[in-house]
Order: sequence, then structure tokens, then C-alpha cells
Amino acid sequence: MLDAVRSAGGASRSRRGFLGAAVTTGSGILLAPPATAATQAPGRGASFTGDHGPEVAATWLRALYQVTATEGLTPPAAARAYAYCTVAMYEAVVPGMPGFRSTGRQLNGLHRLPQPAHRSRLDWPTALSAAVSAAAAGVHGAASVASQEILRRTHEEQVAARRAAGVTEGDLRHSLAFGHGIGAAVAQWAATDGAAEAAALPYTPPVGESFWVPTPPNFGTAVEPHCALVRPMVLRTADEVAPEPPVPFSTEPGSPFWQQAMVPYQQSAVNTDETRDIARFWTDNPRFSGMPAGHWLNIAVQACEQHGLGLDRTVEALARTGIALHDAFLNCWTWKYRHNLVRPVTYVRRHIDPTWTTWVNSPQFPEHTSGHSVGSRAASTVLTALLGSLAFDDTSLATTVGIGKRTRSYRSFHEAADTAAQSRIYGGIHYPHGVDAGKAQGDAVGALVVARLRTDR
Repeated sequence: MLDAVRSAGGASRSRRGFLGAAVTTGSGILLAPPATAATQAPGRGASFTGDHGPEVAATWLRALYQVTATEGLTPPAAARAYAYCTVAMYEAVVPGMPGFRSTGRQLNGLHRLPQPAHRSRLDWPTALSAAVSAAAAGVHGAASVASQEILRRTHEEQVAARRAAGVTEGDLRHSLAFGHGIGAAVAQWAATDGAAEAAALPYTPPVGESFWVPTPPNFGTAVEPHCALVRPMVLRTADEVAPEPPVPFSTEPGSPFWQQAMVPYQQSAVNTDETRDIARFWTDNPRFSGMPAGHWLNIAVQACEQHGLGLDRTVEALARTGIALHDAFLNCWTWKYRHNLVRPVTYVRRHIDPTWTTWVNSPQFPEHTSGHSVGSRAASTVLTALLGSLAFDDTSLATTVGIGKRTRSYRSFHEAADTAAQSRIYGGIHYPHGVDAGKAQGDAVGALVVARLRTDR
């Protein structure tokens, strides 16, 4: 399944070409020999994207994560911003990736992108940095001064690093111009997706016993109720993947729906330190994190770093995962507001225990389906199809205080996705059917991205 786990410099310009140099671990995973310093950060003379390590992509991903947290973006808005920026990353360096193809004319509304006039003079890390900088300026156009400073500083530091690595001023100029052109084109594409118009529309939630209402402790207004109007990237329509509907609503004790509500309620009484830690590890709350999409893109880049992938395979993984997350959250939100199902905390307080408090605060949008389940399984489906069942350490919360286990190890992307989904039961904020239906929904979205988006020739 894993045809080329990492790029071993110029020798891996064919995606399958480095298999002869690969070795097999005890788990059956194919790995190339360890990367050398020369393949990780070459200066002038590195004429292929795969000659470079993943550092520039990883640095930019973490800067975007920080911006997302600073701005307090919603789950769909965060996934959208990441997707456009990761597409810009990929498109800025794909001309230096023989055997790969552009996403232009594959993604909805994305037409032919600028082509390099002086390919031999392009420094791919510089082009990538310029592209992400320009794309981020578009999708984060209303960002705070603090976020703008993060973006500015990241770009300046990346260019300075390339200059220090020996890239000439002339090559820097060509690379900056090409990358900026890619990023500007991606930003223009983003501006036509309907997100701004959808965000400006008023919303009046429906009224009824089964319908969502604002939940404690914040009692906030509905988040992103008009996502169905935003253009997807790979899906034909925002509602293309229809999840299983909720269990029929009932307030009757012992009914199937009542039993659904009893699961998170009873779980709260038997939670252990470990299950509470898992719930907190995967909260991915606004202002305190880069949101679920950022968590999964962090996983993607960590897996690439830990398994020694080059810049080519890293940007491919980030772009494909970013696209899948965008469409997954768009699809999930579309159906959330069609079903508009009440959250467990509301149902339990009304019909079972008026004093119940969840371990994790319920977010301000309807229950069905679980966004973590949909997004996580879409991401894990795409990553598994691309890279195989790689084991990895998730260090996303390595610097977070107040949580027991800050690094978690997983044997596969699917194991991480299923843990993320189950965390919502531990936290008390989803019914089990919302989690299970969401996982199947995410699998379907991910499978469509795998089938429809070609990044190999």
C-alpha cells in the first residue's frame, strides 16, 4: 500500500522509484533510509522539490495553526482557511515534482494556475513561503494585527533562511514572484466560494422539543448555520454525502432515543483520568487551539516528519488532507442544520437529570453528526490511502498545561480518528449514533477525495 513513504532526494522523483532503497520494519511498514542533512535543507542546486525536507511546510502549518487559534475561527471556517493555504503550498512546488500533477481544473472553480517562467531558477521552499503568505493574506484578510504579524514574521524568516542557505538574490526574486502569483490566484479562487455571503446571512433556529437550543455554560448563538451555501472542493454539492438520520426522537423513558442519551450520561459517572484526558486532548476548542482541522493537519505533518518524507510528499499529504477536511466539515455542517438535533446536555437536563454537567462544554451547533467523527475519519481515510497505516506520535498538545498526557501515540491514522470520535462520548457532548454515523460519513467523504482528486500522473 505504501508505494513511497519518503523522498530520498533526487532519486525519488518517481513516486515509486525509491522502493528499491526502502527497508521493512517489524510492523511491515516500508521506510526509506534515514534522511541526511543534505536532503533536508539544501541550498542552491536543489532542482527538485523532493530534494528538500518538510521543514518549510511544517513551519507554515504551525504558523497557520497559531493564527487560527488567535482568531478563534469556527470548525468549518478553520478547515476552509487551511485547505486554501495547503493547496497554495502544493501548487507552488508541484512544478518541481515529476510524476505529480496540479489540482487545477480538478477542484471546483479552480482553473489553470500560473506556470513558472524560469523553472531552473526557482527555489522551492521560497516559492512555497511566498504562496502561503499570499493565500493566507486573502483567506485571513480580516485577521488581527497579532495574526498578521505571525504571517509576516514567518515569511520573512523563511526567506532569510533560504538566503543563508546560499540561494542567490536573483533566484529568490524569481521564486518570490512565482509563489506570490500562485498564492494570489488561490486567494482569488477562495473569494468566489460563497463563504463571506453565507456568513452574513441571518438565522432563526427552528423551535421544537427535538431541536437544538443554545447550551450551557456559554449559551452562544448558532455557529455557521449556512455552510450549505459554500462551494465544496471535491464534493459535487455540500450535501452529497448523506449520513444516517438520527434515532427517532422520543422523551419516553426506555425508548431508543432515551437510551442514546443515557450513554454519555452514564459515561460521565465512570470516566477515568485517562478517558477525561482523551476528551481534553481532542477538544480542539476555539481560541485555545487550531481547531480539529488544524489538529489533523498537525498529525499529517508530524507523520511526514517522523517518517522522513521529503517536501514533495509532505505538501501532497497536507493538500489532500486539507481538502478532505474542508469538504468533511462543510458536509457535516450542512446536515447538522438540516437535522438540527438537540444536544445531550439539553435532553438529559430536561428528561433525566436536571443537574447533569458534561466534562467538555457542548459547542454551539446541533448534534447530528459529530464533526470530530466526520473530519477525523475523512482525514484518516485520505492519509491511509496515501501513506498507509503509519504509526506516529501526536505531539499537538506537547506544550499544553493542565492535561496529564500531552503526547499520544497511535498505530495508525484510523486509530487516532476513532479515538477522536470516542472522545466526544467521554466528554458528554454526543450521542453514540451521532458518532457512529459521523464516522461512516467521514469515510464516504474521504473516499470521494481519494477517488476524484489525482495528484499522481
